[in-house]
Amino acid sequence: MFVRFRPALTRRLLLAATLALLPVSIATFASARDSEWRGAVDDQPRLRAALPPGSIHQILIVELENESFASTFGPSSPATYLNGTLRNEGELVEGYYATGHASLDNYISQISGQSPTNTTKADCSNLASLSPPFTGIQFFFEDVQPGNDDPFPATNPGQVDGQGCVYPAPNAGTGAHGAPTIVDQVDARFHSDPRTHVAAWRDYDEDMGNDPARDGGTPDPTGGTDCAHPPIGGVDHAEIGTATDQYATRHNPFVYFHSIIDNTAECNANVVPLGKLGPDGKPDPSGHLARDLSEIETTPRFAFITPNVCNDGHDGTCTGVNSEGGHTGGLVGADLWLKHWMPLIMESPAYRDGHMLVVVTFDEGGVTLTGQSDVRSCCYEQAGPNTVAPGDVFGRATTNTSPGGGQVGAVVLNRRFIKPGTDNTAGQYNHYSALRTYEDLLGIDAGGADGAGHIGFAAAPGLVPFGPDVFNAHADGDDR
Repeated sequence: MFVRFRPALTRRLLLAATLALLPVSIATFASARDSEWRGAVDDQPRLRAALPPGSIHQILIVELENESFASTFGPSSPATYLNGTLRNEGELVEGYYATGHASLDNYISQISGQSPTNTTKADCSNLASLSPPFTGIQFFFEDVQPGNDDPFPATNPGQVDGQGCVYPAPNAGTGAHGAPTIVDQVDARFHSDPRTHVAAWRDYDEDMGNDPARDGGTPDPTGGTDCAHPPIGGVDHAEIGTATDQYATRHNPFVYFHSIIDNTAECNANVVPLGKLGPDGKPDPSGHLARDLSEIETTPRFAFITPNVCNDGHDGTCTGVNSEGGHTGGLVGADLWLKHWMPLIMESPAYRDGHMLVVVTFDEGGVTLTGQSDVRSCCYEQAGPNTVAPGDVFGRATTNTSPGGGQVGAVVLNRRFIKPGTDNTAGQYNHYSALRTYEDLLGIDAGGADGAGHIGFAAAPGLVPFGPDVFNAHADGDDR
């Protein structure tokens, strides 16, 4: 069967080939960049999010794929629900940027603050053949090697050195900081309640385990599998969607950390299938997300939702079907998914109570047919110790001093602290500053790379979390 590659897939083919052939002088480039970066942020105060801890009880992130700000939020956007209904219910943060290209590095940065590596930039993929005819992409699931704490914490706070996919856990025995995630922090602060089976955090992945032989994982009572990932060192077969299973491992960042997957019971309890739509087009109440959101007490403190590769907008034409039974993906498919699932979130008791923050955003900016990407960045973004330029999909230095993943924008929603229908053109944020915000809002104020509760590059000096430009309203008792 002939397969027409979408630009993102074509980009990964080019990227894997280029990284295999292109020598990179990381240390020399990093030294010059570090000097400039230190001069820009020295003596900057360590800021906290504009809302005090306790104002927000739950944070829920919906992660979509591969679209530029102009495509999503411009006047001709096909995403009429996101760019209309949701935008009018919340606030559009225009200056929100991704931190790299391609997909996996952005997901990892959002939950750990780990910067891109040449491996994660390539979605942990290699070409099975580098000579025509190309035989496709081989995805792998290997430990980060050497996986050591970076020796320059002032410049690279909380970073792990090496290439690979699965990050080492903190090791109290050796004193290694490893790569903790925000859910490790959430576990330490908000313990799961074994009496009520309430999880402090959850990751919901659409289609995970529809084909257990393809995805791996432990059978889930509601269908699918939990904590699905290949064995360490194994080939990952869950990357290209099939007619019945459009789950992608590289869009599930939680399985790339030993601190999560090595605790099998917790990973099985917390990394779960999303659920399915019922015949009425509404989420089946027996699915994990629908059940968890049905009561405030069962709503996780931190939740991350990943639609499948059709419904997150990654695939332009879907191998399987979208939320309404067609094969159209891209922004149209993502918008259909939002139209069917967001009412469940916004009608949930926790959201209506006014203490839930919802963030709808994208992993990275758009990519053209020629493989060129939006590499703009903000917020003094550092390259990190493992690659020259996070935003350059070919691993080269660019004229941009801090190349990132481009402008993607974000819609943020909260009934108490965000004025509906507002556009924020003032602030500039990225995945690292969003992570810092989530830590602050959840009251995580100790430990981390800076001793103040921030992990990885969320601890970068001068990094600004969401401020009063985002939280632009005060609680007034309004029950919208």
